[in-house]
Amino acid sequence: MSGELVLASKWDAAFDVVRFLWVGFFSDLPAWARYTVLGLFGSTVVYGFVSWLRKRSAHAPEDEEPLQEGERTLPEGGTRVR
Repeated sequence: MSGELVLASKWDAAFDVVRFLWVGFFSDLPAWARYTVLGLFGSTVVYGFVSWLRKRSAHAPEDEEPLQEGERTLPEGGTRVR
């Protein structure tokens, strides 16, 4: 095995999420079980959002030295020009 988990399709994952939420909102489970299901779903969404924010902020470009007056960088190569 390659070590990666590959879903059969994106639609399978979407169907599973909808089914998970259906159980949380509309099932005949006791209230504590429904709240547990909804709490797990909510914490998963929050964790995914926080992970996305951390990745996004980790890839912020860092300048080695500040630009001097009259200099600018070209977006294609990042080359400094006057």
